[in-house]
Amino acid sequence: MKEFCTLKEIEQQKRLWVETIENIEKNSLKIEEFFEKYDIKNRKVIFTGAGTSEFVGNSITPFLGGNVLSIATTDIVSNPENYLKKDEKVVLVSCARSGNSPESVATVKLADEIVKDVCHIVITCNKDGKLAENKKEDSKSLVLLMPEESNDKGFAMTSSFTCMSLTGLLIFNLKCLDKIKQIIESTIKEIDDKKMKALIDALIKLDISRIVYLGSSCLKGVAEESALKCLELTAGNLSLHYNSPLGFRHGPKSIINDTTMIITMLSNNEYTRKYELDLLKEMYNENKKKTLVTLDMKNSEEAKENSHYYFTFNSNRDGIDEVFNMFGYIYFAQLFAFYKSLSYGINPDNPCPTGEVNRVVQGVIIYDYKGESKC
Repeated sequence: MKEFCTLKEIEQQKRLWVETIENIEKNSLKIEEFFEKYDIKNRKVIFTGAGTSEFVGNSITPFLGGNVLSIATTDIVSNPENYLKKDEKVVLVSCARSGNSPESVATVKLADEIVKDVCHIVITCNKDGKLAENKKEDSKSLVLLMPEESNDKGFAMTSSFTCMSLTGLLIFNLKCLDKIKQIIESTIKEIDDKKMKALIDALIKLDISRIVYLGSSCLKGVAEESALKCLELTAGNLSLHYNSPLGFRHGPKSIINDTTMIITMLSNNEYTRKYELDLLKEMYNENKKKTLVTLDMKNSEEAKENSHYYFTFNSNRDGIDEVFNMFGYIYFAQLFAFYKSLSYGINPDNPCPTGEVNRVVQGVIIYDYKGESKC
């Protein structure tokens, strides 16, 4: 098979996760000092980014909780007064692969213009990007660079997504760094590429026109990113959707037809799993045909019996939050999207050669904000 950047960038993640943790360990004192100096724990924290970079925040902020929000740069740029308040103390956490997206740069500028007391954390994969360059000398900014190889050369964000997500989790949980390191090391051992590829080979042969990813809490953000990855790499040849298992019943379940695949990412939380398993059983026993694929960090006979395809990482995840399932689950989703792309005869490194969609968004005009306000 031809060598593809995208496959290399998916497979290198296990190594880059270790590098990411090492980078945070080396910079832990600087991070602690920044958090203390600007009293980050008592600020409104806004994770922001566009596309996959937004989904970093969507995937980890339910775990971080409290005053931590995830708001897309694309929302902030078009309606800044809805999200940026003059008298609030804010830390803007900008997540970006390239750091050159016009909305990312504009969001930082808007925050500086509107919010009287704002500081910045920039999590980026590109040391030469505008975000990193603009803020590296700013005393009220902390610029955190991901491993250089995470600046994916392929069209789709893969290692950039997971390295930025891991960094976001680490910097707001420095006291748990050793525990998170152990979880990631275990996850790396549990990812079996050959086993995944065997299941993916079976799945891509199925007659499927629609795919729905389902996940609860943090895993809903991961489902969102998984859906986008497959949509991007298959150049829109498939209809992709995402939801939470409980939310799926409220109308979106109408999407099911004979060529629908539903991929459920199970939580570790026993309470949450009750709802997820209820939906699996319901769908498995319905007359309507569909393909049910279940991803699980545990080993559940009940989930296996109510799925057409069941993939377990055979992990002992007792007491571990589902946010950490994201690394194994998204690895699977990225590989699936890659091989599904190939099955259509598409180049995964450049699935849209005609240029309607680009690696870094183009054609966005940023307008000056004149200080419009609500009445």
